[in-house]
This record gives sequence, structure tokens and C-alpha cells, in this order.
Amino acid sequence: MNYFLQIYGTLPRAGPGSNALTRKALALIPHLPDSPRILDLGCGPGMQTLELLRLSNGTVVALDFLPEMLERVKAAAQNAGLSERLEIVHQDMNRMDFPEGVFDLIWSEGAIYNMGFENGLKKIKKLVKPGGYVAVSEAVWLQPDPPAEVLEFWREYPEIDTVAAKLEIVKKIGYEVLGHFILPPTAWTEAYYDPMEKRIAAKAGAWRGIPEAEAVLQEARKEIAVFRKYPDYFSYAFFVMQNGA
Repeated sequence: MNYFLQIYGTLPRAGPGSNALTRKALALIPHLPDSPRILDLGCGPGMQTLELLRLSNGTVVALDFLPEMLERVKAAAQNAGLSERLEIVHQDMNRMDFPEGVFDLIWSEGAIYNMGFENGLKKIKKLVKPGGYVAVSEAVWLQPDPPAEVLEFWREYPEIDTVAAKLEIVKKIGYEVLGHFILPPTAWTEAYYDPMEKRIAAKAGAWRGIPEAEAVLQEARKEIAVFRKYPDYFSYAFFVMQNGA
């Protein structure tokens, strides 16, 4: 039994964000074709996938390495009457085999860390058309000298850095920065940590005495506790950019 997926794989979102923030990021893009081809990289359960389908009138290619997530995206799109413009790709983002220059927009909310921020932006630059767009959300420090508990929490992702440092990487790779903004605390709580706490409470009794399951619950509790204690030290930032022609 995959206890991790029973907690994290059942949430409305796979990480911080909201439909309003997806719309805010998309609004930073000055012009998309009438029917753009969009890659949603690491789509998770697909809340933002559906929002992109609603807003763009384009085709959205939803890519994830977890078939459970892709099934959720597919079902949600069918329920919303948007499935005709959805394509599902079961693939690891580190092993993508798309032809070069096939997407008008590449989107990734809270998932590019799986490739590494700099490495990921370099790789997807080849897949987006010249003059096309990239929008990603990425972990950032909000102030210097975070407490030891926060540093330990982010130890597994050493690429977390300041917004300024991330912008320098974007420019170094050859993108033009169109805009950026910090995700507010509500982006972490409303569709992510609040429902996660409910899932933890629902499973705690049934999973008592199962070491693997209790470890998942403990890790989830710790993650929530660190954020609620130190929300001023870290968040995600959305970065919207254009590929150099």
C-alpha cells in the first residue's frame, strides 16, 4: 500500500498554488496564439491544467510520472467538458522525448525542482518555440538567515535561493523575464496544507502501529508545522519568461 499517495496524492493540489495565481501568471504573458500548444510539466492532480484549458483555448499536454495523477487529470477534464483538448503523457520529466520547438508555452507549478531549476530551464528551452513562453513556480528564500529548523526542512533541495539569484539564472540561460511574484501563505494552506491536515486526521487511527504509514504521517505533520511556524522565511515564486527568438 502506498501510504504517501494516500495522503499527498488525494489533495486538491500537489503543492502551493491556486487558480487565481495561475491566472495571475498567465496574465503576464503578452500574447499567445489563438490555439496554443501548452506543456504542463509535472501536472499532478491537474488543478492548474484545467485552468489552462479554460483560459487558453489551446491543447494542454499534461505530463507526470505518476499514473494516479494522470487518471485524476483525465477524469477532472472529462467532468469539466474539456477533455477534447487534453493530452496525457505518462513520462518522467527528466526523460522527455518531445521534438524541439513544439510548444508555445511550457508551464510547471511546483515541479521543476525535480529537474533542478537551472537544469530544468535549460532543458525545456529546447522544447519551447523561439519567442514562446515559460512559466514556473520555484522555492525561494524570503529573508536571510533562516532558522536551523527551516534549513533542515529544505536540506533535500539545496537549490532554494533568493528571488534575485533565481532571476539571474533565468537571464543567464537566455530568457527575457516578463514578471515574477511571491505566492502568499494562503497558496500553501487553502488547497494544500488544510486538506492535508484533514487527511492526516482521517488516517491516523487506522494507520496506528504501521511503521511505514506512521512515518508518512509524521513527515506530513512536520512539513505543515515548519511552514505554519516560519511562513515569513520561505515560499514559492512564480517566474514568467520568454524564450529568446
